[in-house]
Amino acid sequence: MTTLMPADLTPDNKSQVILDAGDICVAATYALGEPDIRRNAGDGRILVYDKNLILKGALWTGETGLVIGVEYCSKNKVLFASDTTSQTLKRFSLEGALLPSFPEQQGKPFSTMEFRNDGSMVIGEHIHGEKPPFIGAGDICEFDAGGKRVNCHSVEHDPGKFGFHAVTNLTLSADETKAIYLSETGKRIMQYDLVNTKQLPDLFAFGDDGADADKFTAGIARTQDNNLLISHVYSASLYSMAGELLKEFTDIPRDRGWAAIWACHDGQSFLIGNFFTGRMEKRSLSDGALLGSVDTGLVYKLSEMCEIG
Repeated sequence: MTTLMPADLTPDNKSQVILDAGDICVAATYALGEPDIRRNAGDGRILVYDKNLILKGALWTGETGLVIGVEYCSKNKVLFASDTTSQTLKRFSLEGALLPSFPEQQGKPFSTMEFRNDGSMVIGEHIHGEKPPFIGAGDICEFDAGGKRVNCHSVEHDPGKFGFHAVTNLTLSADETKAIYLSETGKRIMQYDLVNTKQLPDLFAFGDDGADADKFTAGIARTQDNNLLISHVYSASLYSMAGELLKEFTDIPRDRGWAAIWACHDGQSFLIGNFFTGRMEKRSLSDGALLGSVDTGLVYKLSEMCEIG
């Protein structure tokens, strides 16, 4: 049996892929040429792996840009994919069909998103700035289950190293009333009250010295037992909602670029992806043991991940 590789899934080699419970969908834009973090746009693609990290196929957005966000809405059984560059938000059925887009969800540099139990969406703008290519308000927006915009919130950002990153990753509180979010390469874990429409004090923040010196914010995910998984560019850790360090996953290779992170539905494992190397790992939540890995070779392309179910 021939093993399918990401390089096999090109715009000229498309086939239907069915989404099953436990599948892992990965934002993995297709592009040719030497990797360049400044010019990494290409054909919008989502790679689909089964629960054993075996590549099944790919979904195609039909856009040229950089797919960053992927999230599954279990209420409506639809996969969403956001492209920050083309400023589009696309939808796929479980049969792998590209569904009509919601008009009010287009035209902003959206990336990270979460769904409430009723099917409504909370989504963040990846970028804030007024000069190309960094144009965006950096808002957090809410849409109902039918794609209508309900609200758009002006929120604080952490300038980080580059200044243009806004809401680059977010999760929701257990009661779905607060967005807990970060700005890539920053130090703050911020929160916004979606019900009372107000910025809240930071949940916590990392220091600039000592053990926190090389901890920067990259990815965030809430676990089933209401703790926070955070990727730090060079590593990943588990924190309580009060900011208490519960665990450091020191077995993760100390390579720059660990960004995307996902708490698996089994409550026992998590996924982490490296944007600079294209490596994706599945690890134990209890002790960080490596449970599986994939080297996609997708330098500057491997973005968010989500699980179907």
